[in-house]
Amino acid sequence: MSVLNLSIEEIVAKTTDLPTLPAAALAVMRETDSASSNAQSVARNLSHDQALTARVLRLANSAFYGLSRRVQDPQEAVVILGMRTVKSLAMIASTYPILTKPLLGYEIGADALWRHSFATGLGAQMIATKTRQSNPDTSFTAGLLHNIGKLTLSVWLENRLGGMTQIAYRAGVGFDQIEKQLLGFDHADVGAHLAESWNLPAPLVESIRFHHHPSESAEYQDIADCVHIADHLAMSLGIGLSGEGHCYSFDEGAMDRLKITPELFEEFKVPFKQIFDQQQSIFEKAA
Repeated sequence: MSVLNLSIEEIVAKTTDLPTLPAAALAVMRETDSASSNAQSVARNLSHDQALTARVLRLANSAFYGLSRRVQDPQEAVVILGMRTVKSLAMIASTYPILTKPLLGYEIGADALWRHSFATGLGAQMIATKTRQSNPDTSFTAGLLHNIGKLTLSVWLENRLGGMTQIAYRAGVGFDQIEKQLLGFDHADVGAHLAESWNLPAPLVESIRFHHHPSESAEYQDIADCVHIADHLAMSLGIGLSGEGHCYSFDEGAMDRLKITPELFEEFKVPFKQIFDQQQSIFEKAA
């Protein structure tokens, strides 16, 4: 019996402060994936949200890109940086406000979820690029969004489960398994349902649902594999969520499918940490 006695649908429906993505960000995502898209059409969708546009332009003009002149408008940003980069910037700009909130139900402080999600996105993108087994841009977005279910579930776990870290640590299992035992579902299930409610593309929905168990994924297993390994990579470097890294259940099948040996995994750590350290402080200041 679930300690909440509620279904995923009921939890999402009853959550008063349900996280949402700006309609303009979703429109930019769909437009950049369209075969008929161009700089003007992507910029037009972005321009529908002035606040989002302002944040994207701040990111585009950040020190990371080192542009010789200041980008003044969305279309110029698309032309100079490319549609894929602007799509990533739109996702970063739209998720930063919701991912930086503290999650009391998980004993996660402010910014911790953002740092881990951003790191997982960067890691998934790097792994997809190096292995050539998955789309790097989709892998980045999937990594960035993989824990969105916690945003909804955290509210319902406050003052109900005690310390999730202590429970998982004593049992020697992952957080997702504790959630399954106590609720009947886990944050990945909730996240996938939330992603579906946002009308996100199927590859993102599936990779969110199976980011802890990519071997159970079907059509988009390559993306789920990249996110899963990147999630583990971030945890192994301490870019984690409280003590969750000590209770992470790793799916070795993901390494086999992407042909990543333990030695190669260790080699990923240095460039990954360099990329994360370089980008996260710059993007946090601009977002």
